[in-house]
Order: sequence, then C-alpha cells, then structure tokens
Amino acid sequence: MGILIYIIKSLYRFKWWLIILPLLVVGIVIYETRHMNRVYESDMTIYTGVISTNGNDLSQTTAQDWNILKNSLLNIINTISSKETLRTVSLRLFARSMINGDPGKDNVYISAEHYKELLKITPKEVLKLIDKSSEDRTVENLKNYEKVDADNFVYGLFNWNHPYFSYGALKKLLIKQVDNSDILSVTYENNDAGITYQTLNILSEVFADEYRTLQYGNTNNVIKYFEAELARIGKDLFLKEDSLTNFNVRNRVIHYDKQTEAITMLDKDYAIREQDALAARDKAKATINQLEVGIGENVKSIKNNAQFLAKLKQIGDINYSISQIESYQADSSFLTLQNPDDTLLKLKSKLKEQESDFKGFIDDYSSQKYTRNGYPNANYVVLWVDELLKLEQAQAEIEVVNNFKKELDNMYSHYSPIGSLLKRQERGINFTEQNYLAVLGGLNAARLRLKSIEMNSATLKVINPPTFPLNSKPTKRKMLVAGSYFGTLFFLLGCVLLLEMLDRTLRDKFRTERITKGKVVGAFPKNNLGRYQKDIEEIASKTIANQLFGYYSSQKPSNYINILKLDPFLDTQDLQQRIMKEWQEIGLHVGILEEGTHFNATSREFLVMGGLLEQIQSLGNDLTFVVHADLSKVPVPADYLDHASVNVLVLNAQAVWKEDDEEAYRDLLKRIGNTPLVLCLCHADRFTIETFTGMLPPYSLLRKLEYKFSQLGITASKG
Repeated sequence: MGILIYIIKSLYRFKWWLIILPLLVVGIVIYETRHMNRVYESDMTIYTGVISTNGNDLSQTTAQDWNILKNSLLNIINTISSKETLRTVSLRLFARSMINGDPGKDNVYISAEHYKELLKITPKEVLKLIDKSSEDRTVENLKNYEKVDADNFVYGLFNWNHPYFSYGALKKLLIKQVDNSDILSVTYENNDAGITYQTLNILSEVFADEYRTLQYGNTNNVIKYFEAELARIGKDLFLKEDSLTNFNVRNRVIHYDKQTEAITMLDKDYAIREQDALAARDKAKATINQLEVGIGENVKSIKNNAQFLAKLKQIGDINYSISQIESYQADSSFLTLQNPDDTLLKLKSKLKEQESDFKGFIDDYSSQKYTRNGYPNANYVVLWVDELLKLEQAQAEIEVVNNFKKELDNMYSHYSPIGSLLKRQERGINFTEQNYLAVLGGLNAARLRLKSIEMNSATLKVINPPTFPLNSKPTKRKMLVAGSYFGTLFFLLGCVLLLEMLDRTLRDKFRTERITKGKVVGAFPKNNLGRYQKDIEEIASKTIANQLFGYYSSQKPSNYINILKLDPFLDTQDLQQRIMKEWQEIGLHVGILEEGTHFNATSREFLVMGGLLEQIQSLGNDLTFVVHADLSKVPVPADYLDHASVNVLVLNAQAVWKEDDEEAYRDLLKRIGNTPLVLCLCHADRFTIETFTGMLPPYSLLRKLEYKFSQLGITASKG
C-alpha cells in the first residue's frame, strides 16, 4: 500500500503535465483533422464455381479434396489481386476518369475536386493521348506511351504513390471467401465515391480475362512442351528400333534364345559322338595290333603296297564324307553341302564297292596260305581288313567331330557378345518406349486440363455487381482524438514512472529509504511554501523533536545528539533552533555545541583526549546538540558516535545521492557501534513533510479532498 500511495503522490507532482499536455495534443489533432477525408466503400460478389463444379475436370481421375479446392480458390484470389491485373485496372481507371471527369460537378466516375487535381498533375503530352470517343483506344495509347522510366507519367501512376491509380492504393482490395461457398466477396474503399465504384466495376470486367489468359498460357506452354518431347522421343525410339533390326540382320539373329539353346544341344551331342568314336578307334587299333601279330611278315608288305594305301585312303575319304553328311543332317540350318550330287545313299553304295574291292585286293595279295601258328592266313586277313575299315571309319568320325566342334567354338565366340549387346539395345528401347508413353499420357492430361479450364472459366461470373456509394463511412476522427489523448497520457505516465525508477534524487521518505537503506525520522520544509511557511516549519520541527526525544535515556550520564552532514553547504541552524525551541517550551534544558565555535574538531584534545565528552557533561543539560562539520573534511571519532543518544544525518532532499555519499554513509554505519543512526531531510516539499505530519495548512475543502485521495481514503467520511 505504501508503494501505491508513493506512486500516486509521484503522479500528483506532475499533475499539470498530465492534465495540460494531453489536452494540448487533443486540440492539435482536432484542428489538423478538421478537413479529414471521408471514406466511401463499395463491394461486389463473384461466383467461382470451383466447389459446385467439382468432378467436371476431365483430367481428374479421383474426387478432389478440400485442400485442392482451397488452392483453386486461392489461385483465383491471387489472380484478382495480382500486379498485372491491378496494372490493367489502373490504366483503365485513369483513362475512364480522364474521359468522363467533369471539373464543374461530381459524377459516378470521379468528383470534380479530385478531377481538377488530376488535371493539374497530368502532363500535356499525356492529355493528348486521351481519346474521348473510345476508352480502348485511350488505354492502347497509354500502353504505347508507357516505358520503364522514373520520368514517365503513365509508368509512375502505377508505381508511385497516387491515391487512386498506384499499386499501393489498389492492393487495398479486400478479397475473402464467403463462408465455405464458391462465392468471393470483394470490398474496396477510397475517399472518392466515383473512383471506388469504377475501380470495382473495371475489376469485374478484367479479372476473368486475366484468369483465363494466365491459365490458358500455362496449359498451352505445357502442351507445346509435351508435343516437342513426344516428337523427339518418338524419333529416338524409331532410330533405336531400326538399329536393333540392322544388328539382327548383320549377325544372322532370328531368335537369339532358341539359337543359343540349339548350339548348346549340338555341343552336347557331338561330345557324346566324339567319345563313341574315340572308343571305337581304340578298340579297332587294339584288334588290328593283335591280328598283325598273327599275320606276321605279310602285313608289312601289304602296308607298303601303294595300291593298298590308295584304296585305304579312298575308303577313309568316303567314310569322312558320309560322317560329315550325317552330322550336317542333324541341324541343316547352320551348314549346307558343297556338292549336292554326293548324296548319302550314293556314298554308302560307293563305300560298299570300295570295301569289297579292297577285300578282293587283300585276298589276291596274300601269298601265304597259313600263318606261323598253323591257322589259315586268309581268315586273319579278312578279320584284319574289317578292323582296319572300322578304324578308318572311327578316324573319319573323329575328324568330322573335331572339325564341327571348331565350328561350334566359332559360333560360341560369335553369339556370346551378341547377347549383352541385344539386352543393352532392348533396355534402351524399353526405356525410351516408357518415356514415350509417359509423355503421351502427360500430353493427353494437359489437353484434358485445357478443356477443363474452358469449362471452369465459364463459371466465373459477377453475381452482385458493385454499387455507387451514396454515403461515406464514419470517419476515424473520434478514434484519433481519443487515441491521441490516451496515447499522450500513457506516454507521460511511462516517462514519470521511468524517471521515478532511475532518479537518485532523495526528495522524499520512501525514495531516501530505498536508496540509502536507512531510516528517515522527519523532514524540514524549503523556503518557498508561501504564507503558511512558518506554520509548516513549526509543525515539521515539532514532529522531528518528538521523534528525536524518543531516543532520550535517563540511564546515560549525558544525553547528546550528533548532528552530521555530508554537504558542506547545507545549513542546519534553522532546524536546530526550531527543535531546541520546541524542547525548551516544555521545560527541558537544551544546549548546543558547534564545531568551530565551541570546539575544534582538528585539535588533539577533540580527536584523542575525548575532551568533547567532558565538555558535554560539564554543561549539565538534559539534551545537547553537537553540530559537527562536513564528514568529508573533518573526522568524527567513533567514541563520540557510540556514546550519543542518537546520530542524526541531515540530508538535502533536493540533492542527489552520489557514490561518495554512499561510501561515507557506509563508513559511518561501521563506526557508530550500537547507537542508532537516523536521517532527516531538509528543503523538503509539502508532500514529503505530510508523510510525517499529516495534512498541512491550508485546511480548505479542496485541500482536504486532495489529501484524502492521496491517502486513498476514497470512501472515508472523516479525514
């Protein structure tokens, strides 16, 4: 509560500032707003059809959600408020105002006053562009004249700060969705009724065209992009397919997987045939070797016979040809016969003839009838010849198989890299084909989107056109006046409170105790309180005297009060005399000892010998004032401070509490021992003194009310 009273008293000190300055500001605001512009408002509503026509989008495969619908509405709102749309409105609005304006009277296009102001700022070369007979030609002339230049008037209309035609003025259009419907509400206000009406009127004409242009332009660009990509990817696809065809032709590939499978099967078959032929050859060789042992020397002559060798070679050649033909018949897709006339049947028949001839030659050639073992020689030769023929047949088979395996190895070498190359080209074709189909799908979706835009754009209609405003909106003059008053008042209150928080001037009891952390027992007035000065001084001194007498002790041999000060220019004589007079009037013996008059503070007797205490006792007074010099100049021994009834530090209420004062005060607190140290304020104002004395004269009704409210006695019936 004490803090609250202190704040109220602090504000009361600045009461004239808080009363006069806000009223002065209010007067200035009232004067400056005497010709305040009136504001006219008009609105219109637009049906978008975004929500109602949901599902009519041909490119849409699933139902739209609310986020998509909200986004569509935002696109329309942003198109209406876009810079390009507002630029078109600005040019048309200027052209319409210049064509239809009348300097003699207001009309539905522009007021006479504002039209005359517009004529003043419009250059002559721009006035020549105005075609009174056609608004479209005027707009076209203005577009041709406009260029990006700070000195170009038409360019500046939209980009400067004109109140009607600039972007800053037109962007104040308020566009919002009505509830959750398809309808948009567009509101605009300005200080000219005609301009307000015509702005919305022109906007209702151009916004749909701007929306269609924007939507069509984007979609057409997408369609052109997809068409170009489709042609490029299609050409790439055809080239890759032709490259694959040529690759198959060059490498004789019809069906790669089946061809490679056939080669693998042939390789397996010929491996088996080779094993069989090798087994037959080894068997024939073993039998021949055994029979040659039985035949003896005849075999050498037979082997050395040229006719024998020739016939044996012919039989081997025929066996090779037969084996080769039989091998080629297994898969005729790889090889063809070099001589079609040598059919398999002829060769087999010829082989029989040659074998028969060979056997006859051997029979005729044989010269011995019996072998060395006694067996008929002819039987051995026949067996030997048969085995020899088998050997030739087996060797021919082995040679054919080896030759064909070489051809199979060549086929492996040929077809192995073809597989990876084929897969690479097929992957490329597949990837290009997928891209082609994706681009084709995008192109179809874009074309469907174009048709959907045509359908949706047809639903953009103004259902409630703008109306010409006849009455202006209530002005904000009252709010400005009230705001200026309370704004100034709160600003002053903030400054006062900030000042109270930062100011270190002692001034009153609350602030002094807060800054010094000491106890204030009284305050003595300054010398400008008018005709009640003496009365106030008397009341204040009596209060201080009563407070100080409370420290009197009958147990002490002598009671004295140290009067201390930190300011060498502070005069405490009047305060001392007033207190002494109060005590003397009630019969107390009071004396006073002043430094420089009754004792010397710089003498050894005072500083060391304690002569001041003996001097006080010799006076025999009930109370004695001991007035010391400035503490910063003359030291006071601790014994004098400790034996006193009370130590009174007198401070100037109008002085600032400095850092050196703080240090001296702390030092004093250390040296006083158990003796109290109290503070007393001099040169205090009325409110500070009333803290100790209560209400001071005069006691008029106004003063009583003022004091009652300062003490928060709002409903008190008695002061």
